[in-house]
Amino acid sequence: MLVPLGVAPDTVFEIAKLSKTSFPVESEWIALADPLQPPIEAYNWERMQFDAIALNRYIGRVFREFIQEGVRVIGVVAADGYIDGMNYVFGLASRDFGVASVYVKRLESSDRNLYFERVVKEVLHESGHLAGLPHCSNPKCVMSFSNSVREVDYKAAWFCESCRLRIR
Repeated sequence: MLVPLGVAPDTVFEIAKLSKTSFPVESEWIALADPLQPPIEAYNWERMQFDAIALNRYIGRVFREFIQEGVRVIGVVAADGYIDGMNYVFGLASRDFGVASVYVKRLESSDRNLYFERVVKEVLHESGHLAGLPHCSNPKCVMSFSNSVREVDYKAAWFCESCRLRIR
C-alpha cells in the first residue's frame, strides 16, 4: 500500500501502477487517495529533514491493523529524510514495522518522466527490503545502494536475476 505524505494522490496512483509492472512476483499495489499528515515530532528542525525511523514508526502505528494482516505500507514523502550517521536517505525500510518510506525531495526533476522513474526505483528498492532482500552488488539492479541521484539514475527499475530468485 502506498500512502501519500505531502505527495499528490494522483502521483502515488501512478507510482503504484508503474511499480506493480516491475515487481517480480504477483502482488497487489494499492495507492491511498487520502494523504497522511506526518507528525511534527518526526521532523528535525535543525536538519530540516524527517527522522526516517520515527516516521516509519508513526506510519506503522497508523496502519497497524493492515500490517498485522500482511499488508506492507510505503509512505511516499514530499520531503527530505535522514537516519543517524547519514546526511540523507532516499528511503528506509523497517521490516520490524512492516513499513518503508521514500523521500522524494532529492529525486525531483523538471523532467516528469525522470522524476517518476527515480521514485519508482526507490519504491521498488524499499519493497525489496520489506520482502527480505539485502543490498545487491550489481550496480544496475534496483536493490543496489544509491549514495547519490546519479547512482539512482544509473540503476534500472528491475531486479537482477539473483534478486528475482531470492524474492520468489
